[in-house]
Amino acid sequence: MNTRKQVLIMSALLLVMLIVTAGYAAWYPSRASDAEDHFEEASAERASITFARQCRLCHGDTGEGGALGGRLPAAPALNRPDLQGFIDTEAVLEKEMNTSAVTVEVDNVENITVGQVILIDEERMEVRDIDGNTLTVKRAVEHTEAAGHFADAVIYGFDETQYSSAVRLITNTITCGRVGTAMPAWAQEQGGALSEEQIRQLMVLITTARWDLAEHHAEEEDAFAVSLLEPMTANTITMRVSDVTRFTDEDAIRIGEERMRIKELPNVAPNAADKSGLIQVERGIKNTIAADHGTDATIFRFPEPPEPVAILESSCGQTARAPAPQGTPGTIEPFTGQTVEISALNISFDKTELRVNTGGQVRIRFTNNEAVPHNIAVYEDDSAPVEPVADGSVGVTFQGPNVVDDTVFDIPAAGEYFFRCDVHPTLMTGEFIVR
Repeated sequence: MNTRKQVLIMSALLLVMLIVTAGYAAWYPSRASDAEDHFEEASAERASITFARQCRLCHGDTGEGGALGGRLPAAPALNRPDLQGFIDTEAVLEKEMNTSAVTVEVDNVENITVGQVILIDEERMEVRDIDGNTLTVKRAVEHTEAAGHFADAVIYGFDETQYSSAVRLITNTITCGRVGTAMPAWAQEQGGALSEEQIRQLMVLITTARWDLAEHHAEEEDAFAVSLLEPMTANTITMRVSDVTRFTDEDAIRIGEERMRIKELPNVAPNAADKSGLIQVERGIKNTIAADHGTDATIFRFPEPPEPVAILESSCGQTARAPAPQGTPGTIEPFTGQTVEISALNISFDKTELRVNTGGQVRIRFTNNEAVPHNIAVYEDDSAPVEPVADGSVGVTFQGPNVVDDTVFDIPAAGEYFFRCDVHPTLMTGEFIVR
């Protein structure tokens, strides 16, 4: 082969190599993005299993919060825009939006920019163009699905600073817990059960709002291998099932959105050939409404959390707050001053404001309705260290349920003061107002 042919072949090979390299360079960002998305999806998938087994008994199956999810009322919702890195743009939809619309009419675009990801209800969209108060958007970005949205729906915008703050908050809270609440430290280094990687995965689950994965794994764990043999109406208090031996008295169950409680089971031997039978149930428990259910409906367990106990051990530099002195609760009779009443249940006061008039004494009649220690104490304000408003304004700590204690003290000058439970100083607080 002569030299000229060798040069031509080498030049052609070099050109091919350059084309391949350029093509790879052009493709690489997409490949990296795809790999990152795949890694994020895998992290959320693993976290959904951890969440189903460790977190949902307090925070709800889909992070909706303990009160809404029928679990621990004091547990906050996790499916919030701020924990996904979104902030309120101070804009709302001007009119209803259907699933196919690609334009959004809003009342204010001041805090919305082209290229920004916005959140309306649970759907994420990417802003492609802004013309006046009309946004052109790409629908259903990331893992979300297009949905209908009503007028006046709030529009949230993704913010990097808020996202970074959410990552720190979620990671630190899971790692260290919250002293004075029922949230324990979960990190292995703090005596918990989760590794750093599991905590990171949970952070990904919450910030990406992959509650569809959490719900899937919760249902996998909770589904009974039992079927309804007869349809149920909203008025029936019995449930005919294929195997009554799978259930236990007083257990909570769920069908659709309705929660029920098993009240009476027929006596059927575990080795009986026919295990079917009629179960008596209490309908519509835990803030749900009785509904109709067909024989194709799936029956799920509804596991309930244990009685909440405040965490008082220090972790990650948090100082454990010692509760008020233990004491014997009791009522004070007779009493001629002003009386206000308050109670506690599920680590929460039933009131966040107590009002009295100036002059004389006040009797705070406090009922502890749970087997968790509580007290009520009135302080000058919420700054540390707290200062009682008067001698005797710090009540004793005692357990319920259904135990009453009176705290009596001289009413301070007109103004706004602070009350709390010293055992749960971040969860149980309120204003004591003197007029």
